[in-house]
Amino acid sequence: MPPVNVHHQSTLILAALLLGSTMVGCSTRVPSEALRRKGDLALSIADWPAAAESYAELTRRDPTDWKSQANLGRAALEAGDLNTARQAFEIAAALRPADNAIARDLADTLEQQEAWDDLFAYLRDRANTTSTAEDWLRLARVAIEADDPDTARESIRTALAVDAGTSVGPYLRAARLARRLGDEQDAFRALALAWDIAPHDPDVGNALRDLGVVPGPTMRLTTGE
Repeated sequence: MPPVNVHHQSTLILAALLLGSTMVGCSTRVPSEALRRKGDLALSIADWPAAAESYAELTRRDPTDWKSQANLGRAALEAGDLNTARQAFEIAAALRPADNAIARDLADTLEQQEAWDDLFAYLRDRANTTSTAEDWLRLARVAIEADDPDTARESIRTALAVDAGTSVGPYLRAARLARRLGDEQDAFRALALAWDIAPHDPDVGNALRDLGVVPGPTMRLTTGE
């Protein structure tokens, strides 16, 4: 069975909810701001069922309320209601495609559902769209968990290729993922690039020493090996 197109599915769900929202009565309902405060309070004290109830009502009133969709997803995810969480996060992601937190939460939900085909399709589509090291490394991590080393290696190398080199974080994560795959040379390449950016960073130095490499100028000569 081919993987579900998550964005297309979100659009269909959103259209259906918009149609249904026009039929909701408003004569005796609690004001939305009061309902939002109730949901926010429940979320802050980890009362997931109460939070989900409040945000579900808010999303019924206005399916385009991306904050309530995202909060409904988080409450449902914490409560173990993966189907509700997925639907809410899919809608929130369709409304806010550039939101990293929503993307992470949707990916986490798909992973907990073990919906591997949908998860891979979503993460690959997002990585190709955003072209950020963070999204490629997220795909690499999931690929390792799903025992797909080829996709993991490809994603790690793409992450290093697209990163602007402004911080060492992506290179350290890439090195850790590469070592999980047993790819010591790829880990070294990532750490050598990190050392070029921040030669005095203690985390970079420690990671290099863990590989048996002494950080220093001579190390640069072996970066391309």
